[in-house]
Amino acid sequence: MSTPQQPDPLASLSESLSAEYGQQRDAKQARVLGELQRVVERVPVTSEFTNTRRYKRYGPLMVLLSAGLLGWSIHTGSTGLAVFAALMTASFALMTWQHRNAGTHAFMRLTRSQLFVDTLSAPVDLLDVIGIEVKDEGFIMQQQLMLRPETTLPTHRAALQLFGNQAMALRKPRPHIRILSAGLMSQGRKLECDDVYALLEAYCQAAQAQQELDRLQGRR
Repeated sequence: MSTPQQPDPLASLSESLSAEYGQQRDAKQARVLGELQRVVERVPVTSEFTNTRRYKRYGPLMVLLSAGLLGWSIHTGSTGLAVFAALMTASFALMTWQHRNAGTHAFMRLTRSQLFVDTLSAPVDLLDVIGIEVKDEGFIMQQQLMLRPETTLPTHRAALQLFGNQAMALRKPRPHIRILSAGLMSQGRKLECDDVYALLEAYCQAAQAQQELDRLQGRR
């Protein structure tokens, strides 16, 4: 006659602890995935940027002022000043004409993984960005993105416009992308340097969060 086998209390405890640990692990991973997803969704899928209308607005005024200087220099017989004033008048007139459509063409675009600029041959991977600087030098806003040393840089072409939108990929003193423009606007709103910095930083964080999200989801 056989004796019924009694359940092993240690085995039951082990199974219970394993199940509890698994639930806690899954809950923790779900929280991490949720936080990463929120970082990604904090920025729009795509943001487009134009330059501002500062030269379209101030250009005609500068033409009038330099033309007035030209007339005064001719009246006083100052040949050197007249030549200078004529060159300034022509330059400001050209600049005004070149910026006649300012604020209408999106020359720069950010996605959750890349930066696109018209004058760059290829997009910049935001995961390669290790530093951001933004400053407005009065006539031009400058954005500078420092990249990892091993980053493959795109090529750039010159923008044939006075104070035009220009992105340059430079190797020295360290790999970086420099973007120059007559200010920056998005959705018709003028952006200050702090706004631009915050957007660039948020998009870089979104790219990093998406990479980590993909890694964790690939392990599930």
